[in-house]
Amino acid sequence: MKIVVLIISLTLFIYTDSMGQKTDKNLMVTVTDFDAFLEKYLKEYSKLEGLILLNPNQTVYPPGNVMPLNPYFYTLTEDIYKFKNLKHLRLQSLYILDLPDNITKCKLETLAIPLSPESNIQSILTKLKKCKYLKEIDLVSAVISDKTRLCLKKELPHIKFVDLMDDISFSEEIEN
Repeated sequence: MKIVVLIISLTLFIYTDSMGQKTDKNLMVTVTDFDAFLEKYLKEYSKLEGLILLNPNQTVYPPGNVMPLNPYFYTLTEDIYKFKNLKHLRLQSLYILDLPDNITKCKLETLAIPLSPESNIQSILTKLKKCKYLKEIDLVSAVISDKTRLCLKKELPHIKFVDLMDDISFSEEIEN
């Protein structure tokens, strides 16, 4: 599934670029380039609305709700709020332990956040509750317990969650 999401993202990016519709409103970049050239991106993409940050390495994902053998943990910059128009943030094939405090200053409407068992869920929840424009959270790449999933959904009842684990129940398959 993660490969499908990445392929769709890349296809859309290539399509808009090839059609001459490339604007400074969308950016897809590896986290290593993003961090190294942040000031450049802040200048060139001052009207950025959609940002996809990619893992610079290849990650092998085991089946089920299990962490990959070589997870890439990433710390999102505190300067993310400087993208004043940022509405859509997708963190692809990397894991977040916490979110920066300044995430609450963004106008985020959608967030794809790969959480792990090591993620500081309470801190992340506190920040997400303060994101007043947030409408949707994508947990497709999250590797967290059912208890943590339920906690997120309970604490953020006004948020729509995109989560494959709602449709798949491994425990039911094992019992049958």
